[in-house]
Amino acid sequence: MKKLLSIMLLFLLVLAGCSSEGKSANTNESGSGTEEVSEATDTETTDVEQAEEAPDVEETPQVKMIQSIQELIEEGSAFDAGSYIKGDIPKGEYAFTTFDGSGQYYSEEDSAGNIIDNENFDSFGYVNVHEAGNIKTSGVLVKVDALEKLGVSGAKELYEIVNDQEDYTEAGYYKIGADLKPGEYVIESFGEGYVAIMTGPVGNSEIVDNEIFNGKYSINASDGQYLKISRGTLVK
Repeated sequence: MKKLLSIMLLFLLVLAGCSSEGKSANTNESGSGTEEVSEATDTETTDVEQAEEAPDVEETPQVKMIQSIQELIEEGSAFDAGSYIKGDIPKGEYAFTTFDGSGQYYSEEDSAGNIIDNENFDSFGYVNVHEAGNIKTSGVLVKVDALEKLGVSGAKELYEIVNDQEDYTEAGYYKIGADLKPGEYVIESFGEGYVAIMTGPVGNSEIVDNEIFNGKYSINASDGQYLKISRGTLVK
């Protein structure tokens, strides 16, 4: 793992380490005067003893998930943000997720430089890789078949854990049956919103129903369809 995701992981580990050291320092400061004398006289503490006394860095669900994605990247079931040539990423459907420090853009171009498909994701979504040319992705791609290995149902749950969020309901490209249950949903816009029912992931999809609206809008989504929301949030 050499790209943006590893940088984010390193940053999180440094923050966790600083937090743990801060707690340890506060604990020592609150100790008795006898302990302070003991520390002053104990000048022969070895490096091993110091290492044993060092505070452990807590592995949060966020850190654990990023480490698990790194393992998938190493086995070829996920791909970090970056540029790829034809054949680097096998054909198929992938979950796309943004994370702190990443971008939102995905595109695939044929050998002539023509855009086959592209999308600016607000948060997470799904793409279909054609393996037809160059791919640019500013978020992480994970094979949908590998999501089970991460212990998540879909891109929404993956996005929530990687970004340390709970119950995300705002703009995204939701998969019905994985991210949301089939049924009727009400979306409230931020200004002028957009909602669409799609038949599949970006790159292999047609519009079933769509609407530009200001205020609230109700729409029905069936199992296997995809619900795209822009500039809005789910309220029901």
